[in-house]
Amino acid sequence: MPFDCTPVLERQNLPERDNHPVEVDSTMPIPVRDVPTRYVRPERGEATTAVLLRARQLLAVERHWCKGSFARSWLDIPVPARSVLAQRYCALGAIMRAGRELGLPTEAACKALELQTGVPIADWNDDRLRTHSEVTAAFDAAILNFAAA
Repeated sequence: MPFDCTPVLERQNLPERDNHPVEVDSTMPIPVRDVPTRYVRPERGEATTAVLLRARQLLAVERHWCKGSFARSWLDIPVPARSVLAQRYCALGAIMRAGRELGLPTEAACKALELQTGVPIADWNDDRLRTHSEVTAAFDAAILNFAAA
C-alpha cells in the first residue's frame, strides 16, 4: 500500500475463491469483539481509551472524515495528519492526530480498532463502500471494549 493509504487493488481485481469473486459486505454492523488480555495492560488502558475518544471526536461529523489519505484540508488536498491545515481525517489519521495532541502513544489504539475491524485500519477505512457510520461504530465498539477492560 502506498504511504498515503490509497488502495492498490480495485474491487474488480479481488481474488476469486472457488471460482466466485470475493464479496465484501460493508453494510453489516460492526460487532464488539473481545480484546485479548495480552493487549490490555493497566498502564495502556487509559491512554488507549483517551486516544480513541479524541480520534472519535475528530470524526464525529461526516464532513470531517475522508478516504485515501491520512488527512485532507478543506480544499481536499492531502496533508500530514499533524498539519495545521488538516481538517478531515481517515480513521488512522484521526488516531495519529489524537495521539499527537494528547502526547500519548498510538500503537495500542490502532491495535484496538484493528481488532474491531478484523483487517488493517487503512484498508478498511478506504474500502469503496465504507460509510462514516461504520467508522464511528467501530470506534465506539473499540472504546467500549477498552473502557470495560
